[in-house]
Amino acid sequence: MSAMNIMGTYSGIDMSTIDQLIQAESARGTKFATQKNEYQTQQTAWKDVNSRLDSFYKKLDALKSKDTFNAKSVNVSSKDFVSVTADSSASTGSYKIQVSQLASATRLTGGKIPVESLKDELGISGNLILNNGESEDPFEFNVTSKMSLKDVKDMINDQSDKSKIKANIVDNRLILERTDTGEKTLTLEGSAVSNLKLNENVVVDGKAAIFTVDGIEIQKDSNTISDVLEGVTFDLQNVHTADKSDTLRITDNTGTAADALNEVIDQYNSLNSFIDTQLSVGDPSAENNKTGALVGDSSLMRLQTNLRSLLTRNMDTASDSVNSLQDLGVEIDRDGLATFDRTAFVETVEKDPNGVSLFFHSSENEEIPSVDENGEPTTETVTKLTGFANVTRSLVNEYISSTTGIIKTKSDTYDRLIKDVNQRIETFNTRIETKRQQYIKQFTALDTAMMQAESQLQFMMGQLGGTENG
Repeated sequence: MSAMNIMGTYSGIDMSTIDQLIQAESARGTKFATQKNEYQTQQTAWKDVNSRLDSFYKKLDALKSKDTFNAKSVNVSSKDFVSVTADSSASTGSYKIQVSQLASATRLTGGKIPVESLKDELGISGNLILNNGESEDPFEFNVTSKMSLKDVKDMINDQSDKSKIKANIVDNRLILERTDTGEKTLTLEGSAVSNLKLNENVVVDGKAAIFTVDGIEIQKDSNTISDVLEGVTFDLQNVHTADKSDTLRITDNTGTAADALNEVIDQYNSLNSFIDTQLSVGDPSAENNKTGALVGDSSLMRLQTNLRSLLTRNMDTASDSVNSLQDLGVEIDRDGLATFDRTAFVETVEKDPNGVSLFFHSSENEEIPSVDENGEPTTETVTKLTGFANVTRSLVNEYISSTTGIIKTKSDTYDRLIKDVNQRIETFNTRIETKRQQYIKQFTALDTAMMQAESQLQFMMGQLGGTENG
């Protein structure tokens, strides 16, 4: 009979009894599992804080750009003839636009070549020299008898970035065309010209774009023009009839800045609400009170306090008209919830877009003591970021930096703590398993002893019975 089968036969102590004993001892190890779960929950909470801070950081980026506060809106009376875009450097105003000619590329169409397939060998050879009138040297191509019409086209196109001449095939005709528009030349020579029937060419000369802005005629080689009005790009699409024109209006677009600040405020509110949840003490009077994962965490409390302070305090910036977010229609209640008055903000931007811009992204130079290469005392000029967006991003970066950030340090600490708890759990489980085996050995020995005692007793009783019968 095996030891496991013997155990409990005489003593009544079987595996269920041992399981109960082990369970009682294992209860002392639940604190490790609880501690590990707490560490993991806290680490996850900090990862969520990091993610929300990162979104907040990125949304602040728009507020430190001058372009956000000097954005322009463009309106063209018709969308059929000219498309217009304007950046922050454009001046507001109204302009009359008339397109009289679109820019086109010089093109040469060859004669039809009698082949059944574009991949058939042409059986001709010779050189083909293309000249764009701009490059110092012409572009020469060697045509061999094994080449197909497609091979010739591909060979020319392989050099199109340099030659500014591209090739195409239409109805077995080789077509050469300038890759740029305007009054540009395209000439060719060489022994392969006639074989490719390029001497039967029909040449269409390229043209410059012609249009007027407030009656001033302008000619350009391209239909996309960005050097007529500062910050304005025209994309000419169709030609007006002689009696038609379009009106272009460029106005300030305060909506871009308002949208940018509104996104920052929304993200701040989401972040602040999440932090409140993580720091919540719950209801201490409740029997099963549930607190936030990071309740009492000084780093998180400091972050929340500093963010609220930045949203309410006066900033030392280069702006003369705006000192705080409250001057821009932002209010913070006692719980840290921010509200945004878009109308008030737009009115301020319309009055002083540069002042609003400086409040968010201004900086100043500061002279600090230093030492030159000879060890002599000197001063060094450093740039100090003072604008709201810059200062706030600097605070956030202290937390989310992937190398030196507070959250990175905390995450590394949690990793070490969890690793330590795992080692404790492993050691504890090993000790419990050793204890289990000891119990099995101990109680199996007890049952074995009891079995042997019973056997000896039966033997002795048998001996006594035999003596009496004798």
